[in-house]
Amino acid sequence: MTVFNKMQNKQLDYKNSYYMYGKHPVLSAINNPKRQIENILCTKEFFDINKKLIGTRSYEIVNNYILSKLLKHQTHQGIAAKVRPIFSYNLDDIDINKPQCKIVILDQITDTQNIGAIIRSAAAFYINAIILPQDNSPNESGSIAKAACGTLELIPIIKVTNLCSYMNYLKKRGFWIIGVTGYAKEYFTDKLISDKIALVFGAEDKGMRRLVKETCDYLAKIPISKSVESLNVANAASIIFHSLHKYF
Repeated sequence: MTVFNKMQNKQLDYKNSYYMYGKHPVLSAINNPKRQIENILCTKEFFDINKKLIGTRSYEIVNNYILSKLLKHQTHQGIAAKVRPIFSYNLDDIDINKPQCKIVILDQITDTQNIGAIIRSAAAFYINAIILPQDNSPNESGSIAKAACGTLELIPIIKVTNLCSYMNYLKKRGFWIIGVTGYAKEYFTDKLISDKIALVFGAEDKGMRRLVKETCDYLAKIPISKSVESLNVANAASIIFHSLHKYF
C-alpha cells in the first residue's frame, strides 16, 4: 500500500447499493467478476431474449410498470440490477509505475451525464484511471452507469480526499499535469504529451478551483471556432483523449 493511499479517508459513505438500469450497463456488470450484484429485475421479454447473457445469476421477472416506478421512469430497456458500487478509495488499483500511464482528474464536475460520458470516452481511448474528489462529486449511480453505457466496469474510478496533494504525489513520480481549460493562453499540442500524463478537467460553469489550477504544470485549451464560446466538458475530454491515443 502506498504512503498516499494510507492517508486516504476510509469512510466509504458511497457504499450503499443502488439500482443500475439499461441493457449495456447491467450486462456489463454481470460480466465483471469484481461487481457484487444483489438482485436482477427484468421483464419476461428481456429475459427470453437475453437469458444466456444473464447466466446463472438470480433474477426476478417483473413487468414494465414495476420497473418504471422503481426507477422513476428512467429508460431501463426492461432490466435493472441492484449492485454494490465499485468506485474506490484504493489508489493501489492504479499502477503508476508502468512506463506509460494516462490518468484523468475531474475537479468539481457534478453532472452525472458528463461524468458517464467521460468514463465512456476514457475507456474507449485506454485511459488508465479516473480520479474524483471525495467532496463535490457525485456517488456512483444508475445515471452515471447509464451514460457510461457499460464502460463503468472497464476502468478504475477512485476518489481522493485532496486533489492537489494527489497531483503533487503524481508529479514526484514523473507525471506531467495538464489542466484543460478554455481560459488557457496556449493550445493543447503534441509537445505537451508525455509517457506519464495526468489531464485535469473542471466543471463547465465553475472550471477548476484556483489551487487545482495552480498545481498544474501547464494549462492548455482546444483550438475551436471563435464563433463558439466553449465545448461541453465531455466533448472536450474526448478530443484530448483521442489526441493522446494517437501517440500511445
